[in-house]
Parts: sequence; C-alpha cells; structure tokens
Amino acid sequence: MKRNAAILLAAAGVLLSIGTIGCDDDDNDVAGTRGALAILNVDAPSFAQSGVEFGVTVDAANVGVSNVRDGRVEITFESPLTPRAVAPSAGTTATVSGDRVTWTLQTLDANTRSTLDVRVVAQLPAGAASRSARIRAELTARGISAGEAVATDFVTVTP
Repeated sequence: MKRNAAILLAAAGVLLSIGTIGCDDDDNDVAGTRGALAILNVDAPSFAQSGVEFGVTVDAANVGVSNVRDGRVEITFESPLTPRAVAPSAGTTATVSGDRVTWTLQTLDANTRSTLDVRVVAQLPAGAASRSARIRAELTARGISAGEAVATDFVTVTP
C-alpha cells in the first residue's frame, strides 16, 4: 500500500511540473469562473518589415464544462503597429478603431474555440531603427474581470 501511495505521489509531482512548464509562456493566459475555463492566446510573427502587411491571430478557447458568457476581447497594438482588417469566427463580431480591435464573443460554449484574424501593418519613420512593439489582448466576461485573462506577443519591426 505504501508503495502505491509513493508511486501516485511521484506521478502527481511529475504532472504538476509538466503543467507548470506548459503554462510558462508569455503570449497566453488562463482564467476561470464557475466551471468555465477560458484560455486567451495571441500569435504574431517575431519580425515584420515596415510597410508590409502581416497577420496576427487571437484565439479564445473555453476548456471548461460551463459557457463563458458576455465575452469580449480588447486588443491594443503599440505604435508603429496599426490594425487594418479583421476576420472573426462565425457567431462573433469584431471592429477596428484606431490602434484597437474590439472582438465580441457573446457566449463561448464549453469546449469550443473562436479565432480572430487581424491584418496589421507597421510603419517606421524614415531612417528609424528596428523596434519592438507589443500586442496585448484582454478577455472580460461574466465572472472574468479585467486583468484576469491577458495575453501578449511582441513583433520586432525592421526598416
């Protein structure tokens, strides 16, 4: 009996370590509420050339057993990045306003994922050196407050 308990304890330790390593990523976040478990992820290229359009993908997934209700994702783009166009998953809507994109998820059913594709362009001033710019997405919903589910990614803009 003691041997089985020791094996179970060791297995639990290994699984906990793997889970901790798997969550150590700066471009995603997880938040939960009453059986819903929302995961937010931003995926952008590491480098982009000034003046050339590129794509950014934002994913919102619910891996819980309850729905995420009244979901909304605010995405901000640091200068010199400018969002140009959006293509949201069916059943969701998105709008571009200046350096922001607002993505309305409404209800994200249990065990589903929605994706937003954003076309972005970066414009460096003439003679400027390469610089890094942040893309930040924040999910709010019923039971998920501002700051609880935040995902970021960085793009280095080259001349």
